[in-house]
Amino acid sequence: MRVAVIGSGLGGLLSASILSEKGFEVDVFEKLPFIGGRFTNIEYKGFQLSTGALHMIPHGSRGPLARLLKSVGANVEIVDSKPEGEALYNGERIEIRKKTFPLRSRLKFVKLCLKSKFREVRMSEFEKGLDDFSKRFLKAFLGWSLSITTKEASFSRILPMFNQVVKLGGPGIPVGGCKSVINALSEVLLSNGGKIHKARVKGIKPGKTFSVAAREVKKYDIVISNVGHVETAKLLNNQYVQNLEPSCGIKYSIALKEPFINHTGVLFTLETRRISGMNEVTNADPNLGRGHLLMAHQPVITSNVRYEIAQGLKDIRDILKGYDYEVLAVQCYSDGWPVNRVKAGQDIGFETPYRNLYVVGDGAKGDAIEVEGIALGVENMLKKLEVSI
Repeated sequence: MRVAVIGSGLGGLLSASILSEKGFEVDVFEKLPFIGGRFTNIEYKGFQLSTGALHMIPHGSRGPLARLLKSVGANVEIVDSKPEGEALYNGERIEIRKKTFPLRSRLKFVKLCLKSKFREVRMSEFEKGLDDFSKRFLKAFLGWSLSITTKEASFSRILPMFNQVVKLGGPGIPVGGCKSVINALSEVLLSNGGKIHKARVKGIKPGKTFSVAAREVKKYDIVISNVGHVETAKLLNNQYVQNLEPSCGIKYSIALKEPFINHTGVLFTLETRRISGMNEVTNADPNLGRGHLLMAHQPVITSNVRYEIAQGLKDIRDILKGYDYEVLAVQCYSDGWPVNRVKAGQDIGFETPYRNLYVVGDGAKGDAIEVEGIALGVENMLKKLEVSI
């Protein structure tokens, strides 16, 4: 069967490589001059900066993404983080463990877990009555991992993601950064006879087969879109989906002469204006920079992006006071290319109104954090196609 994959981001290439391995004839279409979308590297001033996502896989070598990479023979080394995370609070670093949180807050969490089985529970209900540390950590965790605030989050929808953290543990860093994953997947695809076309898809016409218009019109049995439901609907000239809210964030890439975090885990920042967390990827792979590469992230709270960046830079000055550093890049994702095409917990799944036309990527994730959710979304789509993994 012939498959068209629109977009060479992580979800697109993950789908394409697996299907090519299973004997499908796969064409990938990419409008940009490079593959990987927001999950690859660009070199700048001797550092490997990511185009979008952080150089981090939420559950390291134990998660859904690592499992799918192994299943398809994509050779990627992932350095699991030790410790998995710390919190910067009251001038001290506190390792994140279950017992880090007061018993009262842990009991409230268990109580709401039970309630959520019978009714929708909002995060605001969970937030009420939490101790200061737990409340601040919750805010930082959501901002770092999902680019959302507690006001935007549903406890019931976020709970499955938390359960994945408990089951699978914390993050890992791919050696070579995001690009190592993209390169490994493209190698699998090409070795199986798949093709990557540098061409923009202009439209999709459904029928007994799909007509996909790029440089020319070609027929395909299956179409997999990595550009989200909204853009896919535009290609179909059928607005089958409306009112999907994207999540927006700002990422800072910072060069340091001396290490700041000194480990491979996440440092959650609990007393900041905007910055939610940081990781220092060169502690896992020194080849990602000629010095130390620190990456910080914040959600966008207001519609004034310049103001949001100014707040984030103030946080960085406070956090790195006394350190010799340079902000290499400030990357903001909004409008047509946000952090996530749909906010966490609000996506509508991988299916469309058309049989054999599916959406993968950050617009159709499973119940896991960021790229792990992308992997689960791909896995769900493959199950629908009855493709064993």
